[in-house]
Amino acid sequence: MIHANLSYNDFYKNIDDKIALCLEKSKTLDANTPCGKYILNDDVYVNVIEYSPKPIEEALAETHAKYADIQLILSGEEYIGYAKTSLLSPKSRYDEENDIRFWQGDTALLPMQQGDWALFMPGEAHSPSLDKCGGKVKKAIFKIRYAND
Repeated sequence: MIHANLSYNDFYKNIDDKIALCLEKSKTLDANTPCGKYILNDDVYVNVIEYSPKPIEEALAETHAKYADIQLILSGEEYIGYAKTSLLSPKSRYDEENDIRFWQGDTALLPMQQGDWALFMPGEAHSPSLDKCGGKVKKAIFKIRYAND
């Protein structure tokens, strides 16, 4: 997991080409970007969404087997929970079609503000969209394929 801000994109762009593509695209997104799905290449896409975060008490962690997530806050504030799966209990079986498994347990809370992003690699548990201060959040969620189907 990496937790950073857009101002540090150049530092992280050398991790790999797929992450570099996401970080470059993130420079073109803001609170005025229309909600929707944007395809960047065969292995990378981004969903821009707007929502009201859920109460922390309702948090479930999720993991993915095929995709990494970069979650970028375009407007508003929220928390994203993070924990090692060894400290969590499975809540569901892996759903291969949707590339997701849910977990329950305590997570550390990452404060996320406009311009902040967090990278979660496959297998890293995260609880996105947790209420920090009320109000709407607009977010870009980059999905990066790292597993072959």
